[in-house]
Amino acid sequence: MRKKLLFFLKLIFGLSLLVYLVFFKANPKEIVEVLKRAYFPYIIFAFSLHSIGILISAVRWKLLLKNQSSKYSILDLSKSYLVACFFNHFLPTRFGGDIVRISDTKKIEKGVSASTAIIVIERMSGIIVLLFFALISSVIKINFIQESLIILVALFAGVIGIALFLVLWKVLPLGFFSKFKFKKNFLNKLFIKLDEFLFVIKNSLKQKGLMKRVFLLSFLLQLNVIIHYYFIGISIGVNIPFFDYFFTIPILLLVLSIPISINGIGIRELVLIKFFVFYSFSPEYAISFSFLDIIFNLILGIIGGIIYISRKK
Repeated sequence: MRKKLLFFLKLIFGLSLLVYLVFFKANPKEIVEVLKRAYFPYIIFAFSLHSIGILISAVRWKLLLKNQSSKYSILDLSKSYLVACFFNHFLPTRFGGDIVRISDTKKIEKGVSASTAIIVIERMSGIIVLLFFALISSVIKINFIQESLIILVALFAGVIGIALFLVLWKVLPLGFFSKFKFKKNFLNKLFIKLDEFLFVIKNSLKQKGLMKRVFLLSFLLQLNVIIHYYFIGISIGVNIPFFDYFFTIPILLLVLSIPISINGIGIRELVLIKFFVFYSFSPEYAISFSFLDIIFNLILGIIGGIIYISRKK
């Protein structure tokens, strides 16, 4: 009951914020006009980059799974990503669908503990690359960052998350959690699973060759994401310099990882408006940009939903 209440509160908050931004910060008619003037070939190209992103992600995921002596095809992992996109529409943050991916690969050695650890490594490698882009470019945009609390929070949360991850890897010894004994048997089982999780994290990260390939793929993936958003921008006439997307997009994605609303509804538009106004573009452009992004994700979600329904039959 509590989870359902929290879900609806986040949904109501996000939708209320979106309605406020669309009808009070922007002009709905102007939003429609911006979308009407959009250059369709650029929109198609931007959407097509999702296929490259899914392929890179599947290859990265396969590398980490192979390290656990698990064999999954690129096609199956790509399908799992699409199903995760479907569930992302109903879960907080863009990481909600990872629950599906963990479930899809839970039959590997050490089960859910290992599949969860692999997803964490995969995600953290992407976040580290995003933070690298954001922190380097934020030196140039320091005045803008100082004016926005939510961006400061996102950067701070990202750095803290990486720091905790490094502590987990470096400080905690193997078998750390198994030392704790509880009267409740389920707690003992949980802590054994945590030790298995820690083992997979440590075992993977100490393999420099593997991690170099993982981080290279994460770099290519995030670069592809930035190019994707750049072409969404120019399709509606937003001529923000390409280099500046290395600042705006990582910050946007970091903010969307904070579970304030369902799938970033409202928050995405709020952050984009702040960015676009900084570059002298009206809120109508920011919301049009966001709507195209949402439409792309809805299409991917529909494809993922069809895959999910078909494999359940």
